[in-house]
Amino acid sequence: MTLHDGDLKTRIRFERKTVARDPLGGAGKPQWSEVVSVWAKVTNNLAATTEAVAAGADRYREQVRIDIRSREVDPQWRIVLRGRHFDIKSIALSNDRSELAIIAIAGVSDG
Repeated sequence: MTLHDGDLKTRIRFERKTVARDPLGGAGKPQWSEVVSVWAKVTNNLAATTEAVAAGADRYREQVRIDIRSREVDPQWRIVLRGRHFDIKSIALSNDRSELAIIAIAGVSDG
């Protein structure tokens, strides 16, 4: 896989779950906070999504492939893409270690 600058057309945001203290110092509710925002190449025509749509499924979990320049990504993070939350299912580093391919699925967790 070789990413060219023109391929990176979609802005995505990585978020991680944090726990903030309430104003009185007690335990707070978990919340998502932004880690970083990057440009990516997003492909959503993966077999799982295509097969579900072709089979006439009313509900399905959208699966996307996201290609980005190499950087540290924690599988516990989530991706926000066009206002939708995607859970990271797999991360693969290219042979030359310059790019990452991420498989992510929408609608798995409560976000």
